[in-house]
Amino acid sequence: MAVFQSGIDVSRYQGSVNWSRVAAAGKQFAIVRLGSSNSNGLYVDPYFLQNVNGAHAAGLRVGAYYYTYAKTQAEVTNELTLFLGALEGLQLEYPVFVDVEANSLTSLSRAQLTGLVKYAMDILYQRKWYAGWYSYTNFINSYLNPKDLEGYPLWVADYRSSLGYTGSYTMWQYSGSGTCDGISGAVDLNYSYTDFLPTIRSGGFNNYGASGPNMVDVKGYTLNVFGSRTEYFYTANVNDIVGYLPLGNYEVVKISSNKYAGYDWVIFRYNGGEYWTALIDDRNRLQPSSAGDGTGQDDCAELLAKANEELDRLRSDLNGST
Repeated sequence: MAVFQSGIDVSRYQGSVNWSRVAAAGKQFAIVRLGSSNSNGLYVDPYFLQNVNGAHAAGLRVGAYYYTYAKTQAEVTNELTLFLGALEGLQLEYPVFVDVEANSLTSLSRAQLTGLVKYAMDILYQRKWYAGWYSYTNFINSYLNPKDLEGYPLWVADYRSSLGYTGSYTMWQYSGSGTCDGISGAVDLNYSYTDFLPTIRSGGFNNYGASGPNMVDVKGYTLNVFGSRTEYFYTANVNDIVGYLPLGNYEVVKISSNKYAGYDWVIFRYNGGEYWTALIDDRNRLQPSSAGDGTGQDDCAELLAKANEELDRLRSDLNGST
């Protein structure tokens, strides 16, 4: 098969990635770990949003995966309850993959484990996420019934010089110890043989077709910009940037009733136009128009705490009225 794109997959174990250098090294896509479980329970990968936004800003296409330990349908649901929340508002050009390879799952029968993987992908698909599954050749051959999963794309891992898996697949993870400029240490290397984006777009998956967060009219609120690197945008798209906002206060006309791309958003007035920005604690805050400037450090901390309380209250009111 012809290679469509070359890419990598990353998690918290790669630390902070220099995505512009990754792109310059010729990588065209990234599959980013969404989360997993440890002795403390389920968690969202702390680098997930940073990696998604960084890869997008560098021009890469992006997908996601989560490492499953689920042995029952209830555990599948618990995993997806957390991970679907973390995906809310993001646009992805590659599938969301269920990573099924944990040794603890081998105690299940082929039929049981295959059914759980399909159950997870069915939920993702029903929630309008283009779903797929990931595993390695020996695990698939030993513990799964791949023919029962052929309705979903497979991303297969096999580190031999040629792929030994004989079933159908759409992506190949061909190295678990590769190198790439912009990343310290080892990183997984992948080939994609499929352009998923036309199908994702046409089906309205992965938030394609969505115009952005649900915005609600508000009055009496100000965007207080106190950080010099507050970016503002033409739309709720971090790649659709206008520039950096000067420090000051701006009239807010709309606020999002849900997070989008991981952020709360406002539409505000500036220089005769209306623009978008994301609320980020160390750069800006939403506050009632009557609030003071808070020029001292203690004042800023107090105002920030009050602003966060005000935002929570306002969003609660908005959600209760819609």
